[in-house]
Amino acid sequence: MSIYLVVFYVLSEGGVVLREKLGVKELFIMGGALFSMHFGASCMLYPVTWGKNAGTSLPLVYIGIFLSGIMLPFLGYIALVKGKGNFLDITRRASPKFGILFVAITILVLGPIYVVPRMSAASWSAILQLTGWKTSSSVPIVVFSIIYYVITYWFVSSSGKVVDRVGKILFPVLIVIVIAIIVKSIVKPVSTMWTAPAFTENPVVYGFLQGYATGDLQCALMFGLVVVQGIRNAGISENAVNKNLIKVGIVGLGMLALTHLGHMIAGANLGGTINLTLSALYTEMVLKLFGRAGGIFFNVALVAAALTTAIGCVSSTAEIWEKLFKGNVSYKLICAVSCVLSCVVSIAGLDTIVTVVGPILDACYPAAIVLAVYYCIDKSCFQRRRLLSLRSAMVAALVLGFMNMYHVYIGIFSLNSPAYEKFYLSLPLAKYSLAWIPFSIAAFIVTWILARNVSGEAKAESVIE
Repeated sequence: MSIYLVVFYVLSEGGVVLREKLGVKELFIMGGALFSMHFGASCMLYPVTWGKNAGTSLPLVYIGIFLSGIMLPFLGYIALVKGKGNFLDITRRASPKFGILFVAITILVLGPIYVVPRMSAASWSAILQLTGWKTSSSVPIVVFSIIYYVITYWFVSSSGKVVDRVGKILFPVLIVIVIAIIVKSIVKPVSTMWTAPAFTENPVVYGFLQGYATGDLQCALMFGLVVVQGIRNAGISENAVNKNLIKVGIVGLGMLALTHLGHMIAGANLGGTINLTLSALYTEMVLKLFGRAGGIFFNVALVAAALTTAIGCVSSTAEIWEKLFKGNVSYKLICAVSCVLSCVVSIAGLDTIVTVVGPILDACYPAAIVLAVYYCIDKSCFQRRRLLSLRSAMVAALVLGFMNMYHVYIGIFSLNSPAYEKFYLSLPLAKYSLAWIPFSIAAFIVTWILARNVSGEAKAESVIE
């Protein structure tokens, strides 16, 4: 039978009709939801700045960004499929204790102590910039944050409907405004002259490091669980879930790749006329393109983008916490607590959140990359010897990640640690924050050699549960 035909079968218990493949409309909606969750406030704002800085080197910079900002997250979805489990499952398989600790740290940062409150704080900052409103009272931000997280909770309150709600409600608003901005910036650019690059390193390397900094792979490892719930809720049979997850990933990340390119062109088309970055740059750009109405549209898009990422993070981290608590704490209660904590943290302000907590997420990123790459390239990924090697590589990556975090804190807080700085910066690739790469490879190889007597395979979970 042709693979293009939709195959139906009836379960012997309950008579539920299941399918092997998502329809085109469903695939577009779910892919749109996945795109929206990745797009967020950061991926909406970064590319315009990338394009402004890239100028005439934009094509080469985009290659680097595509490799790290698009392909790395896609590896995350492939890792979930090949690893036959969710983020917790595939990490815990390498080491139960280390896996739980690593996942707990990651989802805390992706959840209520950094990524989620950063979304609402970014939205509030953009509103203040557009309106020029200044107030010493904390009441407005408190009211805004409460409304923001009440809306977030409504979207995440039913885990199986998260993807459908985001895809049908927020995605259309977001994509229409974004397309309008990109098209206008290309058809009637602010400037027709692209400037010289604002950096001295190789353009591809520059792009790779910029895309790497978004940390979207960690989000992919988390969002996979939410997308799977949506796929199941659409009536897809269990043995076809993973195949459809990859399709949704291709559609969603394909949209992300196109919007990255469009926004970069928009940034380059500014021709260096606006000397700002991120939200300030984007706001000024849309004001030049559309006037005051453009600023309003931008804020609507930014709030929608921030909401989608917050929704994805709250829902996915709640699913993992529910598993860590072994079902003793309900998904809805965890979502509610996460929204309340995020609301409290967001009131502290965007600068504080980014400065203090951001480097912790960056410190966890290398170990997540090691995890994803391992499951993607190792055909015998369930062998205990290889899993032991994976554990060593992840530990090495995490240690080097936290070493880099301390290096960052030295600069932020002007700490006096000349000996440490000299030592750390002497490590290979340390100046690019990539010292973890050679050490992780070395740790994997050494453990592989020492564990030559270890045999057998770890139990593979059927699919993401």
